[in-house]
Amino acid sequence: MNNDEPMYAAPAIDGMFSGWINMKKLLICILLIFGVFLCPWPGWAQSLPVMDLQAYNQFLEKNKGKVIVVDFWATWCGPCRKKLPELQKCRDVFPKEDLTLIGISLDFNPETLATYLQDNPLNYPVYLAEENLAEQLEVQAIPLLFVYDVAGQLQIVEEGLTPHDTLCQNIDNLTADPADP
Repeated sequence: MNNDEPMYAAPAIDGMFSGWINMKKLLICILLIFGVFLCPWPGWAQSLPVMDLQAYNQFLEKNKGKVIVVDFWATWCGPCRKKLPELQKCRDVFPKEDLTLIGISLDFNPETLATYLQDNPLNYPVYLAEENLAEQLEVQAIPLLFVYDVAGQLQIVEEGLTPHDTLCQNIDNLTADPADP
């Protein structure tokens, strides 16, 4: 063997492997294209609005003049899911000029929340809590309601399940004109 010749002398085999590698790259590209364009894509999960402390305070300010009900909940919380129909009943009772109702989900996975909302639509907006919002608002258990009066002052903090009759009565009391007997 001559020292000037390379030890690897199989160009036909080398060409075959480089062709196979190129074929694998092409196949991967095709699969990616089909995966992105033909499979259902949970892009709507990424479009869920996120509520942080600044947005929360702006929301309260913007909705002064109405009773504001904020429901802290999560899809993994059985009592929270049980409370949703009660909240929807109250939402239906009051005109939008008198009541603003929102849900703030403490779910960890936005796709889980989006799927739940797609399967169980609500008649009020739901936001995904920013990572530190629950701690900043001192939410220690769910389900939890914050009910604000028309002046934007927190009047009721209610943990656990609330029958819609009780909740609607509380809202009605806060929407009543103080001049009326």
